[in-house]
Amino acid sequence: MAEIDPQYVEEMPADFDRFVGGFFPRKAWTCRVKYDHRETRLFLEVTLADSRLSADDRFLTLLAFYARSQRLFLRQNAGIELQCRLLSEEGTDLSDGVRGAEGRLDDETTAPSLGRRLAWLGFRRRFVRSFLPRTLLWAGVIAVLTYGVGFSLTLSIGLCLIATLIQAVLTGLTVRRSE
Repeated sequence: MAEIDPQYVEEMPADFDRFVGGFFPRKAWTCRVKYDHRETRLFLEVTLADSRLSADDRFLTLLAFYARSQRLFLRQNAGIELQCRLLSEEGTDLSDGVRGAEGRLDDETTAPSLGRRLAWLGFRRRFVRSFLPRTLLWAGVIAVLTYGVGFSLTLSIGLCLIATLIQAVLTGLTVRRSE
């Protein structure tokens, strides 16, 4: 068994936040990793700030999927066991819901419908949080350039495309410098 980088374990909460944050608001939970030296076991503890998530099978399924994949990785690469705990804000253990969701991941009848529901949830969240506001912003810019400034529609769209290309180039340069 190979030794894993301790930074990998330290970054698990942030990784979980990125993974589930595409589907649910990140303010709805806090995540941390605890280590039990006696049992050589890691605990991924997720504390819910929004109690509605404890009954949402989509959230529980994502948590179970993430915990399962991390458990397999850590067991194979470091011989460390990972256990997932789901807690309410008051500290009540809600982990039974995660175990039930993990069982549904293996069920051939419920797994496809959960996958479709998660895909729809992810699409809807990205559409409302990203695509729709950007589209409305660019439509507003084109309207101001066309009707407010008096540019032709073709010129307005061309300027917007040039602005988008410049933004992409500057973003690419910024990302390269930070690496």
